[in-house]
Amino acid sequence: MALLARLRPTRGWRLFVPLAQVIAVIAVGEAGVQLEAARQIEQQRALVTAHVASARARLESELNATLFLSSGLVAFASAKGNLIDGANAGDLLSALYKSGRNVRNIVIAPDNRVQWVHPLAGNEKVIGLYYPDNPKQWPAVKRAMERRQTVVAGPVDLVQGGRGLVSRTPVFDSHGKYWGLMSLVVDWEGLQRTAGLEASTDEFVLAIRGKDAAGEAGEVFFGDARVFAAEPVRARLDLPGGHWVLAAAPRQGWGASAASIIGLRTAYLLIALVIGSLAYRLMRETRQREQASAELARLNQELESRIAARTEQLSHTRDELERLVNTLRQTQGDLVRSEKLAALGSLVAGIAHELNTPVGNSLLAASTLGEMLRRLDRPGEALKRSEWQDALSQMKEASAIIQRSLSRAGELVASFKQVASDRTSEQRRRFSLARTLHELIVTMQPSLRRAGVVVELGAIPEVELDSYPGPFDQVLMNLIQNAVLHAYAPGGPGTVKISATLDGAEVSLDVTDFGRGIPAANLGKVFDPFFTTRLGMGGTGLGLHIVHNIVVGVLGGRIDVRSVEGEGTSFTLRLPRVAPTQAEP
Repeated sequence: MALLARLRPTRGWRLFVPLAQVIAVIAVGEAGVQLEAARQIEQQRALVTAHVASARARLESELNATLFLSSGLVAFASAKGNLIDGANAGDLLSALYKSGRNVRNIVIAPDNRVQWVHPLAGNEKVIGLYYPDNPKQWPAVKRAMERRQTVVAGPVDLVQGGRGLVSRTPVFDSHGKYWGLMSLVVDWEGLQRTAGLEASTDEFVLAIRGKDAAGEAGEVFFGDARVFAAEPVRARLDLPGGHWVLAAAPRQGWGASAASIIGLRTAYLLIALVIGSLAYRLMRETRQREQASAELARLNQELESRIAARTEQLSHTRDELERLVNTLRQTQGDLVRSEKLAALGSLVAGIAHELNTPVGNSLLAASTLGEMLRRLDRPGEALKRSEWQDALSQMKEASAIIQRSLSRAGELVASFKQVASDRTSEQRRRFSLARTLHELIVTMQPSLRRAGVVVELGAIPEVELDSYPGPFDQVLMNLIQNAVLHAYAPGGPGTVKISATLDGAEVSLDVTDFGRGIPAANLGKVFDPFFTTRLGMGGTGLGLHIVHNIVVGVLGGRIDVRSVEGEGTSFTLRLPRVAPTQAEP
């Protein structure tokens, strides 16, 4: 519309635009007509496909029911061919003949010489026929013997009259030696009737090629051969030793309905005329709108100038605010990382200091033990009983000291390794609540001892959590350090009690101190970032903020605080035994 307004439409322009739109509508409509024609042809192909599939299924069912009648007789002949005589051969052939449909006759020819046939009436001349002496039948028999499988020939004209399919099956004994031939003749006209085959209907024409199961290379033996040249729908029907090809096409040929195509073309022409007339009226009214648009553009320009000036001022203010917010976010992130590293560094320093005692005791006891051994090592001198007993007592005491000291050092190192591993990896795993609390307290013991604070474990249920032990340790460590820093005077004394209860799918954990408490005015702000009453004295105001974020965001739980000033503070954590899967540390 803005482009039309700038072009100042003349009379010629007002005629050109509607004409162009009419042409565009006609082009789109013709494209739709072609799509509809293609859709109708595709629908035709789907119907023809269904017709071919139905004909193939019926014919395949009839053929399978007939051609595989001789399977049992072939198996019997393979196993006990030498036991077949005139009586049982007649019974077998009669039973097979009665159970089959469209069967003209069944022949058994040991060593390629016809010995039994059913029914015998009308087929007496076949008895004694030796296939190698019959040039018409021997090629098919020889092909079946060479392929060692059933070969279907035909349809062929039968001597008895009519047409038929001939199925020849070679029979081999249990040692793989050729025994003879089973031959079955199927009445082709009867097969067409029972399979419901029709060369053509009011809608479709059907043809079949592949005489002698030769597939595409075979002759057309059913229907009109011209069907295969009409882009038909094809289907393959597998036979023993080859296949047939069924093809079908519409009787009137492929194409869309002329009536529907004419109707569509009429519709889009009418639509084009309507759109062209509306476009002409729109162009005529454009001139009238142009003058009003010019005045409106002038007013808009004045307004845009005022808005641009104000926007520039607001943009400058916004940039300043964004820089300030980014600086604050970066500072907060640095403080959070510093808080985490400081806590882990404090653990390392405490463990290193604590290890000095058991390691030093072990070294002293080992030195004493070495000195005692040197005293006893006096070649050529006899030891007094009292000297040996005294030395043995001192060595036992030194050995006990070394064992206790190294056990203590091992416990400290194992606890620190577990806590440090959880703190650094923050991987989800199953862990024991009681064991994790014990390891954390052992790891923090050196720093707690210097602060004069004792951590007591109350009743802890034997329960496993499927959660994140690293963030869990960080929460408890921050709560204990918060009590050391705020609840008690430097150097203590003080006590922090940890207890837990199991409530269904949740664990309720209480961390309680008995120190100064939190003033009621500050109780609602303890989880806010950067809120601290010790700013400039070692407090960052991020400890409890980190605790709240981990409990809610990572562990999927809740945290509450209760405090009475002068009596102490209690933090209650309600954690699910299985942390939510969507929460990642």
